[in-house]
Amino acid sequence: MEWLGPDGFYVSDDPSKLNVPAIHRWLSVESYWAKGRPSDVVERSIRRSITLGCYNQAHDQVAFARWVTDGATFGWLCDVFVESSSRGLGLGRFLVACAVAHPEVQDIRLLLLVTKDAHNVYRTSGFEVVAEPGRWMELRR
Repeated sequence: MEWLGPDGFYVSDDPSKLNVPAIHRWLSVESYWAKGRPSDVVERSIRRSITLGCYNQAHDQVAFARWVTDGATFGWLCDVFVESSSRGLGLGRFLVACAVAHPEVQDIRLLLLVTKDAHNVYRTSGFEVVAEPGRWMELRR
C-alpha cells in the first residue's frame, strides 16, 4: 500500500523497498532509544513487524516506522525516525498518519507508543498521554 504526501514524498508498506543499512544507522547511531542496537536485531525486528518507509521523489528512503502487533487487540508504534536532512517538512506527522491509517491496525482497540520529545507529532494523529499510567508495568532486561 502507498500513501502520497507533500512535495512528492510517499509512504509505502512494501518491505522490499526498505534501506535496511540506513535504518540500522538511524536507529543504532542517531536515535536516543536504540543506540548500539545490533544490525541483526534491526533486521529481525523489521521481518517481524509491519514496516513503513517514507521516500522522496528519487525513491530514496528518508524515514521509517514500524508496528509491533498481534493484529487483533494491541499495536505498538515504534522506531519512528526521520533522517536529519528531511526534518521540518512535516514528514514525521505524515508518516504517523499513514501508520495509523494502515489497514492492519484499523480494528485494533489499543494503539500505543513511547516518546521523550515528540508528543505534538503524535497528538495530530489522535494519540494522547496514557490516562492511567499507574496500571502499566514493565520488565526491563
